[in-house]
Parts: sequence; structure tokens; C-alpha cells
Amino acid sequence: MEEPFGLKDYSRGEPIYSLDPVCGKKVDEAKAAGKATHLGAEFYFCSKECKHAFEESPGTYTGVPTPMPLLSKR
Repeated sequence: MEEPFGLKDYSRGEPIYSLDPVCGKKVDEAKAAGKATHLGAEFYFCSKECKHAFEESPGTYTGVPTPMPLLSKR
């Protein structure tokens, strides 16, 4: 059956993998222990511990620091 917009599934049902940014393990996105978004990018994790570590300090693992709020001058 074809999708309403004419899109076809060429994946053959194969899993899609990402690398856990904390430990570097290969993670099947459909079976990931967790998922987080940082600055518009999605990250998948092999364990809840890796997800927690990432959420505590995402810039440590992405190389992109979290923007700090601007402080007003008095």
C-alpha cells in the first residue's frame, strides 16, 4: 500500500541506529532506553543513567554549550 503523499518505505524494516552521546554505544532508536532533545537535535540512549548524565550537562557530550539566560545590567 502506498502512503497518501506517494512516499514509500525503503527501509525494509531494518532498525535505525544512533550513537549514545554519553557512552558511544550503538542504540536501536526503536528500543532505546531514553530519548532527549537538545537545541533541536534528538539523542538516543542505551540506559537511563546515560540519559540522566546527558540531561545534567548536554554541552559536555555535544560540544555545544547550553545558552545561558541574559542578565540585565543595573
